[in-house]
Amino acid sequence: MHRIERDVRPFRRVREGLNRFPLNWTRIGGLLLLLGGVVIALEGCANPVAPSGGPRDETPPSVVETRPVQDTVNVPTDTRTVTIRFSEYVERSSLPQALSVTPTFDEQIRFDWNDQAVDLELPASLRDSTTYLFTLDTNLSDARGVSLDQPITIAFSTGPRINRGRIVGRVVEPRNAEPQPGVDVFAYALPDSTATPPTPLPARPAYRTQTGEDGSFTFEYLREQRYYVVALRDNNRNRKPDPTESFAVPPRPALSAKKDRAEVPVPWLLTKIDTLAPRYQRAQPLSRQRLRLSFDEPVRLAGRRPEAWSLRDSVADATVAVQSVYKSSSRADAVILRTAPMEARRHVLPLSSNLVTDTLGQALVPDTAHFRAASRPDTTRTRFRTFVPEDVSADTVGSYPLLPGQQPGVRLNRPPDSTTLRRALALTDTTGRPRSYTVAASNGRTYRVRPDDSLAAGAFVELRVNGGVLAGPDTTYERRFRRVKGRRLGGLEGRVVLADTVRTRKTREEGPSETSVADSARREAAPDTSGRAPPDTGRAAGGAVAVRDSARRSAPIVVELISTKSTIPLDRRTRTVPPGSTFVFRNLPEGAFRFRAFLDRNENGRWDGGRVAPHVPVEPLTWSDEAVDSRPRWTNVLPAPLRIPLLRSRPSSRPSPPASDTTAPNSMAPDTTGR
Repeated sequence: MHRIERDVRPFRRVREGLNRFPLNWTRIGGLLLLLGGVVIALEGCANPVAPSGGPRDETPPSVVETRPVQDTVNVPTDTRTVTIRFSEYVERSSLPQALSVTPTFDEQIRFDWNDQAVDLELPASLRDSTTYLFTLDTNLSDARGVSLDQPITIAFSTGPRINRGRIVGRVVEPRNAEPQPGVDVFAYALPDSTATPPTPLPARPAYRTQTGEDGSFTFEYLREQRYYVVALRDNNRNRKPDPTESFAVPPRPALSAKKDRAEVPVPWLLTKIDTLAPRYQRAQPLSRQRLRLSFDEPVRLAGRRPEAWSLRDSVADATVAVQSVYKSSSRADAVILRTAPMEARRHVLPLSSNLVTDTLGQALVPDTAHFRAASRPDTTRTRFRTFVPEDVSADTVGSYPLLPGQQPGVRLNRPPDSTTLRRALALTDTTGRPRSYTVAASNGRTYRVRPDDSLAAGAFVELRVNGGVLAGPDTTYERRFRRVKGRRLGGLEGRVVLADTVRTRKTREEGPSETSVADSARREAAPDTSGRAPPDTGRAAGGAVAVRDSARRSAPIVVELISTKSTIPLDRRTRTVPPGSTFVFRNLPEGAFRFRAFLDRNENGRWDGGRVAPHVPVEPLTWSDEAVDSRPRWTNVLPAPLRIPLLRSRPSSRPSPPASDTTAPNSMAPDTTGR
């Protein structure tokens, strides 16, 4: 007994302690039940998180099962749920943004999740004899943030057949043909009686998809008819083109959707047009003698003469002299006026349309700048910045090369007066004998120094800048330049042609419709001893087989030369030639170069990407596949001509019967899927 009493004594002490502080077990039990319910509710609502650890997940989610099953026909119209099971947990918040449904519903779709599956609860019954498309675009991501590489389309039909029309294409950037992923692509149905896109466009496209990582897109399960297919960087996700968004019009306004349709051989070219003239935003006095004018986009000086700017003191009703105008060195959207001293009171500056332009040459919207001048004195002084051309390396004797036509020069922080500039600059030959010269300004801060006697090939010239004259440090800056000799330069020659991609309905799957293609290929394989560029061979841009253009265009072709690697930096050069002509670029430094060529239909010297609505066609464009080397003392000939593809359709001699349609006629109704 004694042993037993000793063993239970600790328990008695615990019980006595608990009796001192009685607990309400009923209340505690209720609290525990409440906390358990909250935990269960949170587990039901939370987005599942993938387990941590292991290698980095780079595999996008995929669809492993759907109900109705993919491509099912005769789906009951009273079906109110579409189930999608994914291969892994997905980020649930990304699904409403990624999902689009054709035809759309008048009310929003609800989402009921169950682990890796989701039930799409439809707000209405399905339409009879209709092909339904549930498209998941590249906004869909898994729980780790890995997004789809390509859109996924789930299709079924409530009728006995399902639409099988396809349109396949590719969206690239026009400068160097880089693929453009994540771009929305819209297909607008066109009436059979016309190939002209409607203006304005319908409120919503009939179909929507997106480009993948390689810039390609595929429309599937389309009604077999013609469509106006537009690519759009739909930043605000309103499914319609907006003026500030990048877009690409199709290479042909009407594209037919057919079963087993091959890829459109000409890419969509994503561009952005500036239809708005630059506008004045604000005037910022920097000192009593300097005023900065800001605009809503980068601008160029059109009125460089100071007398073109009419500055007035509003209080004294007196003119204030403008001494110089120049581009800001730190801001592309600003110009700076250097003036006579202004009093610290109200001033006014009329801004006419001929003073500045944007980078495309569009004139300024006339306006008037009102400001109060600053009272602080102007402490800025004219200083030397660098010699031009820039980014040029010296040769073995310490001289800097000048290509034919190039002139040496200097860049300052602001314009000096002409007398000061003349005193600061000195141009001499290698013996120190002065050479006479003229000065030409480009942007108000850069000055090219042109010797009155042209600089012969191989000749040297030295340009000196006296920094002390320019209110800078008492330092003389100097650089020796040498005109490059012809034996160090080369040339590139080639030919540019128009390439038809015409295909009749009979031979669309067989190849080009022209019977002369095979014969011309054999002719072109024959040896050529003329030294000229060989005739049209190979494939056109976008994968189209090149065919001799049967109807030459009267518009000229602009060929651009772009340096990819050069011993001497080279700015973009252009040549304008008729179609089928030879182009030559001479006096090129040793290096590698690429070409871009386009049919300049409006003859403005610039490539234009057209317009969506009203439809304006894009100017056909092509690029060289590889860089071409330029070698000293040689004019290299391109191995094949540049081919600008023209996508044109040849009408069939016999109209095809209309395809039966399983898409509801009002498939352009607004989308209310919750996007």
